[in-house]
Parts: sequence; C-alpha cells; structure tokens
Amino acid sequence: MFFIAILVTSLVFIIVGSSTSLGSTQNATVGDDIQQIYTFVKKWGSKGTGDGQFQRIHDLDFDPLEKRLYVSDRDGNRIQVFDKNRTFLFKWGSKGTANGQFTIPYSVDVDSQDNVWVTDRGNHRIQKFDKDGNFLFKFGNPDAHPRSASGKFDNPRQAAVDKDVKYIYVADSKNNRIQKFYTNGTFVKKWGSFGTGDGQFDLPVSIIIDSKGNLIVNDRGNNHVQKFDSDGKFLLRFGSTGTGDGEFSEVEHMATDKFDNIYVNDPQSGDTGSGNPRVQKFDTNGRFITKWGSFGTGDGQFKDPEHLTVDSEGNVYVTDKANNNIQVFKPVNNTSTKNINDND
Repeated sequence: MFFIAILVTSLVFIIVGSSTSLGSTQNATVGDDIQQIYTFVKKWGSKGTGDGQFQRIHDLDFDPLEKRLYVSDRDGNRIQVFDKNRTFLFKWGSKGTANGQFTIPYSVDVDSQDNVWVTDRGNHRIQKFDKDGNFLFKFGNPDAHPRSASGKFDNPRQAAVDKDVKYIYVADSKNNRIQKFYTNGTFVKKWGSFGTGDGQFDLPVSIIIDSKGNLIVNDRGNNHVQKFDSDGKFLLRFGSTGTGDGEFSEVEHMATDKFDNIYVNDPQSGDTGSGNPRVQKFDTNGRFITKWGSFGTGDGQFKDPEHLTVDSEGNVYVTDKANNNIQVFKPVNNTSTKNINDND
C-alpha cells in the first residue's frame, strides 16, 4: 500500500516502504524512519556557442561564498561563470595549447582561496587561474603528449585541492593511478595500478575530498567507489555492476555535502535511452540512502547526467551533457540530509 502526497507548488511524491524514481521528484526510505526527498527547482542551458549555452557541458563548482558557479564547457573549450540565479557573468578560454587555452577542459575545482583549477585533459596538464579567469601557472606535460612518468599525465580527468590549499590530487585516468602534488606543482607521491583489487583501478575519472581530508575516487571500469586517506591508504569501497540500489551501470562523477554524504551520477547508458539515468546518494561509509532521475528531457529527468555539486543548503546541481543543461534539486526534508552515521 502506498501513500501519495501532492504539494501545491510542485509535485512531490512520498512513498512509504519503497524506493523508486518518479519523474521530477523522488524519495527513498532508509531504515525505519529516515526519508530522503528531492524536488526539482530550476534548470538552465541549451546546446550552442552563446553565453549560457554549451557544446558539451561537464563539471561545475562553487566559490567558497557560493556567489559564483564555475562551469566547464568541455567541447566549447571554455569556462563559464554564473551566479546562483542563473545569470551569466563572464567566460574565458579557447581551443589550443597556450596558457589559458584548453583541449577538453574536463573538470574545474575552486579552492578555499578562490583559485580555480582546471584539468586540461587533452593537453595532459592542470592549469590554475584566479577567480576572474586570469592565468596563474600550470603543471604536467609540457608537450601536450601523454606520459607515464611520475608527475606526468595520460588523460587526467579531475583534480581536487585540500582545504588548506597545500596539496592537489589528480585522477590520472589512463595511467590508472592517483597522483599527489604540492599546490606549486611539485610531485609528492602516487598510488594505484590497473586491476580489480583494493587500491587498483580501471579508469579512475573522478576524485573529491571530504571534510576529514579523505579522498573518494570513482573507478569507472570496475563500477565501484573507493575511499583513501590523504596519504593513499585504502579505507573502503562500495558499489558493483547492476541497476539496483547501490549498483552502477557506469559509475560517473561525484560530490559530497557538508555531512560527507556522497552523491554519484549513474548515466546507465541514458544517452541512448536504454537505461535509467539517475543520481544516487550514499552515506560516508557507502550505505545507500536515496536516488532520483529517469530518462527524458523534462524537469527532473536526464539523458546523461555527468557532474554534480552540492551547496551549503544541500541543493544538488547536476549537469546533463546530452541535454546541455544544469538542473537544481532541493532536499524537501532538510533535517534528513545529516549523515545517518552521526547518530550511530
């Protein structure tokens, strides 16, 4: 037996005893008394080359005060900046190998000092900019060719800077490893190799840092998520191949909130219409909490969810590279966003 409640402002489905996906608003039950409900708030973006349009939208991140949202337009080879009201502010970048140019700007990370770090995948390097897009410096491969030596890259896909802006960690995807650097670009250490075991990878494409300084890495080829401490010590992993709760068809990019819950995009071949693209939410130990999303172009639907970020209020911003837009989802019951382990 299901109970359905409809709010006046937007459709909100509350389903007791079931975890499902229902268009623009979804819910799941965790344990006996915790419910997670997310409702669609707004969206913007479309296919194109104009301001506020994208050729292939990718990563996004807020500045520390959440006044600016930096968005990478992967195939447009530029970074666009918006405020929280969707207003376009400015942009920078073009295709090339010079300073401030990009060949597939795959991801963007804004550190606690307002520096903007762009993972320039096709040029196999990391570029650092100030908050206004002025180039500061770069490190990685000087000749834009893939390398396997320590401190060099083969298709780096994401970088994450710690809260003290002392270290930067890079998902060096095709070398199947994580590399750690000082934020001046000096190499510190690396870990990982090709494989299926703990601490091994088959194409790590996303890396994020939680409030405790632990590193969370998605392992796309193995369809699971691994967690390490800041020195690379393996802590745990979760996920497997499948379509059930806590399973992934193709584990994609991730984000954390202030409670260290982990959000993971699972496209599930959504761009072909053969799957059920969705966002899944887990606690800090990888226990499934909730999910939302379905295939389509409507509000709350995805064709290929790519990256996501979470603001201080728990709102989730999701990029959809096939629909070339950003969608925002709000937690209806804010008290339930606290990590369930906090009461254990």
